[in-house]
Amino acid sequence: MRREINRKLLHLATVTAPLLVWVLPRPYSLSLLGGAAAAALAVEWARTNVRWARYHFLRRARPMLRPHERRRLSGATYMAVAYLAAHLLLPRPLAVAAMLYNGLGDAAAALVGKRWGRHRTAWGKSWEGALAALAVCLGVGALIPGVPWPAVVLGGVAAALLEFLPLPGDDNLRVTLGGGGGAWVGAWLAHSPGSLVLSLALH
Repeated sequence: MRREINRKLLHLATVTAPLLVWVLPRPYSLSLLGGAAAAALAVEWARTNVRWARYHFLRRARPMLRPHERRRLSGATYMAVAYLAAHLLLPRPLAVAAMLYNGLGDAAAALVGKRWGRHRTAWGKSWEGALAALAVCLGVGALIPGVPWPAVVLGGVAAALLEFLPLPGDDNLRVTLGGGGGAWVGAWLAHSPGSLVLSLALH
């Protein structure tokens, strides 16, 4: 539990990234996220290829690493790359939402699931955690100016599902880019000629 809390505190700390993306001019925020991703990848290369770097990295980071991360890319590196990709590929409001899906939604799922999760799936996730992630992801989208309601719904649902389901790959990458992709589809629907038909169908 302590390791999971420490990992999710790191998630919460990454909320600074979408805040910077929101307030800074795009070239500056891209430079910061690009620098963070490059630094993370450099650390991964060093710990894979340089013995002393691997020793010092594991000495400091081992308590927070999951077993598979000790010999493969860490979740923090996937997160840095995912945030940079979201900023490059998505409009600013959707990129900010995608980062917050991961920073807040994933953390809510884990912390609520660990503390109050009573109904478990076969792969270990709890329905309580899944509902917490869904509520946070929907709330995140609803609070960001410029995110239309179809993007709020599709992005939040996609991010929560990708966090909950036992899919291959790193969840930091899935939740950020999958949730952002869902929000992008929702934004496209909101501005497409068929949006009126969709709106009437859903109401």
